[in-house]
Amino acid sequence: MSDSVKQTSHMLLKSINQQKVLFLIYSEGPISRVELAEKTGLSRQTVTNIVNRLLKEKIIVTGELIDLEAGSGRKRVGLHINSSHFYAIGLELAGKYIRGKVYNLRQEAVASAERTINKYGSIDVLMRLLHEVIDELLTQVPNTSKVKGVGISMQGLVDSQHGIVLRTPGIGVHRLPLKQLLEDKYNIPVYIENDVNLLSVNENMNGYLKESNNNITIKFDYGTGGAIVHNKQIIAGSSFVAGEFGHYKGFYGEDAYPCHCGRSGCLTTLASSSGLSVSIKCTLEEFAEGIRTGDPKFLSLYEKIVDGIAIAVTNIITFINPDSLLMTGRVIPTISPEMFNEIKARVMHQLPVTVNNVQLIHLHDKPDETKLAAGLVIKRAFEIPLDTLSL
Repeated sequence: MSDSVKQTSHMLLKSINQQKVLFLIYSEGPISRVELAEKTGLSRQTVTNIVNRLLKEKIIVTGELIDLEAGSGRKRVGLHINSSHFYAIGLELAGKYIRGKVYNLRQEAVASAERTINKYGSIDVLMRLLHEVIDELLTQVPNTSKVKGVGISMQGLVDSQHGIVLRTPGIGVHRLPLKQLLEDKYNIPVYIENDVNLLSVNENMNGYLKESNNNITIKFDYGTGGAIVHNKQIIAGSSFVAGEFGHYKGFYGEDAYPCHCGRSGCLTTLASSSGLSVSIKCTLEEFAEGIRTGDPKFLSLYEKIVDGIAIAVTNIITFINPDSLLMTGRVIPTISPEMFNEIKARVMHQLPVTVNNVQLIHLHDKPDETKLAAGLVIKRAFEIPLDTLSL
């Protein structure tokens, strides 16, 4: 092996070891040097060298003394991530607005910006508003060199590996290389993901789905979307459309309204705020008011929507056999406080006994999507290549 190859291998190993230590300090801090050595399998001297380097660069800081082990009486210096050393920008890109926040490494928001619009109309308008939001956020960061990246949560089809927006309702773009465009302008990493996929990952890691290996998340909001998880892995599908629950056929006959996908009768045509607006020229709030006042037309349509969702959910549970199915979004709680319970009752009545052990969950208050998007950046900042974990 040549000296240059040996040096490269040494530097790679050094970088991976530092990443292991940094990830543990981030995820389990405060944590001592002794615990870091035990959990990484690195020698205490190697850990000490890495910690000293990170302290010198102010990436980590020391905190309070912590017990080394219960009842031992011995204490060690706890190490924390320096939350002010790095920042992540999280953006929520929706049909009528772009919201952004800057987060530190404790995922505390330190700045925000927003632009609203009735309709983008063109890619130029979309990019101009995106630039305005990002520019405003960057002016609020003490040192822009500390921004580790931009994460974007958006509705529709996304090739997250290459950062390409394939198709998204309300925005009207197709195969937009958004990652490349933003990285070329700002020279910082950009990560893009579908909003329901992001929510599903968060719930699988930290929320209602963390005890479930196989589950489905469905969001009824401006649009209708879904995410499928098998063995804790998101299933994207061969063309990134797995989980497109909004285009499941749920309505027929006179209720089969045209959909933006080019077909008709899709769930999203009535089970989303944008669908109600286009199909029956009614806002979500107006529809909810019609239900509350007992308007026969709205009550009849409400029954059809509940039934359409229940049948679609029953079929997908029967076909995929998940442990859990989580529903969220503005549509259900806005229309009626009882809507989820009515859907659940119909689903459980229709399910075959072989799959009726599924848990149906309603997530009423979903997390801030800018925070989930910023989490993309933070995750990548501490990501360790899977094929190097044994080193």
